[in-house]
Amino acid sequence: MKKKPQISIRTEEMFSPLDWNFDAVPNTELVACCYWEYARESAFIRELRKRCLINWRSGGYRDQQIHTDLEKLQSIGYSSEVFMRGFFFEPNIKYRSVDEELSNHRHPDAPTITGSFPQPWQSLSIAERNSRSHISSDRTAIPLVPFKRGEWYDARDIARWAEARSNEIFSTYRQVQSDNPGASEVELIEKDKLQPFPGVPASLFWAGGSEVTVVAINWADFTNDEIATYFRRWVKANRPKNAKSPSGQGHKPKDWRANLTRLAVMRLLARFTPLEIVDPRRNRFPAIWETKQFAGRKWSDVTKWHDARREAGKLFRKLFPFLPADEKPHSWDRETPGK
Repeated sequence: MKKKPQISIRTEEMFSPLDWNFDAVPNTELVACCYWEYARESAFIRELRKRCLINWRSGGYRDQQIHTDLEKLQSIGYSSEVFMRGFFFEPNIKYRSVDEELSNHRHPDAPTITGSFPQPWQSLSIAERNSRSHISSDRTAIPLVPFKRGEWYDARDIARWAEARSNEIFSTYRQVQSDNPGASEVELIEKDKLQPFPGVPASLFWAGGSEVTVVAINWADFTNDEIATYFRRWVKANRPKNAKSPSGQGHKPKDWRANLTRLAVMRLLARFTPLEIVDPRRNRFPAIWETKQFAGRKWSDVTKWHDARREAGKLFRKLFPFLPADEKPHSWDRETPGK
């Protein structure tokens, strides 16, 4: 009777469950865990972390290339803070001292952050994971509100734009009337030589997705509820087509958990072939079948493993579009014996 192939010592030592079993990651940490774990797959981000450490150890002098590369990481927005915070911190040191003279000085009110990257997310302390999981946004950092009164300079900008636009339209009207003496405006419109005057709304829409406008509110004749109801109808009718309402699609916990499972697949396939995992006669890595993330029947299908790996590669590029065009995830290629 043939014995089942045993997992090599190298695999057991170098492939911790923290790298592929994400069952224990709570929903509140899923987004941060995704950014952190996918960042671990990037040679560029890992190398930058090393350069930041070397720079700090040598005195923290300004290195323009490091500064430029850090800006690339920050280009993805607030999500970069998940793994960037602590980039200049030494690994394996808890910065907790209130003594400014000591090397591990840390303000007592500062969040619990260590120089832990690129260690596995699940190896971080609960306090640090909780701190890194709070991803800011413009809504929380600025903070943004959905509606407020405009400022005086908003009124100035609106007036300047509206006046310029009105002058432009009237200039066209005057030129057409000059070319057609004696014809009334109605006749020129009927002959399709003029368009009905469109009016100039006292409003400006900015590229960032915000609008400043002039509104007229009849407080005296309507209740708050009536005004709010009408405003809701107005918003539906006037939302710009290029500023669609955020749908939240792709931000559900199950979506992010699926992304982590795909990453686990990619890391597993960097060490085993799909058949070595799926074929019960080979069963090279039986531990995966004890996890929730691989409990579905679909994982007995080899094609699902290839699909998941491909999706993980796409997400890697989507999360970090600033990476060199030829960079692939660290776990993209299967390891060969001896590596």
